[in-house]
Amino acid sequence: MVRQPPTRFSVLIMTGLLGAVVVWGWMTFQWPAVHRMDLRLVAAPLDPASGLAEIASGFALVTWPGLQYFALLGLAIWAYQRRLRQLSIALVLVVVLGWGGVDLLKIIVRRARPETGLDLLTYHGYSFPSGHMTGVVASAIAVGAAFAVTRQTVRARNLWQAGAALMVVAVALDRWILGAHYVSDIVAGTLYGALVATASLALAGVKVPAPYEIVNEMVTEIVRSRGTSAAAATPVGRAAVIYNPTKVTDWITFRRHVEYELKSRGWDRALWLETSPDDAGRAMTRQAVQEKVDLVLGAGGDGTIRVICAELAGTGIPFGLIPAGTGNLLARNIGIPFDESAALDVAFDGVDKAIDLVRVTVDGQIDHFAVMAGIGVDAVIMQATNADLKKTVGSAAYFVAAAQNAKHPALLTTIWVDDLPPVRRKAHLILLGNVGFLQGNIPLMPDARPDDGLLDVMVASPRTPRDWVRLTTRVLTRRKRGDEQLDRMTGRKVIITVDEHDHYQLDGDTVGECNSMVAEIVPGALTLRVPRTLRELGVSRAAG
Repeated sequence: MVRQPPTRFSVLIMTGLLGAVVVWGWMTFQWPAVHRMDLRLVAAPLDPASGLAEIASGFALVTWPGLQYFALLGLAIWAYQRRLRQLSIALVLVVVLGWGGVDLLKIIVRRARPETGLDLLTYHGYSFPSGHMTGVVASAIAVGAAFAVTRQTVRARNLWQAGAALMVVAVALDRWILGAHYVSDIVAGTLYGALVATASLALAGVKVPAPYEIVNEMVTEIVRSRGTSAAAATPVGRAAVIYNPTKVTDWITFRRHVEYELKSRGWDRALWLETSPDDAGRAMTRQAVQEKVDLVLGAGGDGTIRVICAELAGTGIPFGLIPAGTGNLLARNIGIPFDESAALDVAFDGVDKAIDLVRVTVDGQIDHFAVMAGIGVDAVIMQATNADLKKTVGSAAYFVAAAQNAKHPALLTTIWVDDLPPVRRKAHLILLGNVGFLQGNIPLMPDARPDDGLLDVMVASPRTPRDWVRLTTRVLTRRKRGDEQLDRMTGRKVIITVDEHDHYQLDGDTVGECNSMVAEIVPGALTLRVPRTLRELGVSRAAG
């Protein structure tokens, strides 16, 4: 996944908070004035039987840091399932740095708690810094970031900020009233919680907005909501959004996210087009082309993306790819991030790059693919892969199908590449590639490039399980030495025939059966939005 480095503002905030944590820690233990303040401001002992003690004790229990961190982990799972991967990573980092960091600091400092504290489950252990304060501050900032990433309304974000601020104050008062911490412990926990959240967001690639950016964003949204936006009166363009509902797991969040990006950039309302089981996107893309949209956004798996690419071939309409499948091979090879927010940033703010497509003719029918095509066992594996299992375990489902079809017979094949003499093989694996990397960055055809005007061919002819192991090792280690059971060829036009009909696949979708296929490279057929850092795809590598 392509991740932007932390912004200058993020670095400044992290540096400032780190300095504040260090300086405050030094003052707490080395400056007598702070020590005297702590002793003077210790809360009076509470009567355990009093109503205030019962309320404060209950509040301390429900705000226990462990519960806060478990909630953040649940939110991280929710974000990951919705392809907000950078947010998910940030939330996990908050838990690790917050929970683990506080425990480590407490062990290092070993500061005893105030003697007047109420004896509770949440009272035991060392005092500096306050774990409750670290948890509530870090959680408040992290959840606020989730509100921003998912583009919640201004009202929802304002309510959260107000509620979070009240919660932070309430936890601070609760820890003080119970006598669980000195004032310096509470301040240290607050500073460390802010540092943990800011550092986690920045390291994961989630933007930490400056205060003026938050204010500007809210003012802009309020103005637009009242219908007085000049940008809305003169939109810069119109986009079509083609999405596969089986892949976009949270359509409401996805739509809100896309519409926010459109509004914030002054675009017109989008044309929303949903694919169906009978049409993976052909009619939808044709409608978008007929309506002369300025940008097509496609959210789905490799099959949906392939169909959109095929219908956009030669139109010149930029395509913004939003990965939402299991493999996402085109995005992986191009360097388009899998995180939904980051992918939308590329779709709107990236650069246009012409990449090749491959036109295939099978039994008189013309189609295109952008990634890879194959005849034989790989197509059978794609056909046999259980869709429900793939949703559950992801790429591992392909290995299950591969094991079930390990004895698929080899095919007697003849291959013509451009004007070269034909090559005849009894092959188990026949692959054509416009790009070269599989899931897990496996370099199946590492020299394949999507903008070189060439089509790569790989034919594997192993005879025994030992041959399979040797060839697999050779592919994974990128060994260049020749092998009589592994052929690699490159050309602009490839003709493949097999002795018997067998399944064939295009970009992971088993289309049907054939005994011949003609594949021709179409240079620069698709205009794809790519990250600005990957303008030259010829030197790019697989990303993800």
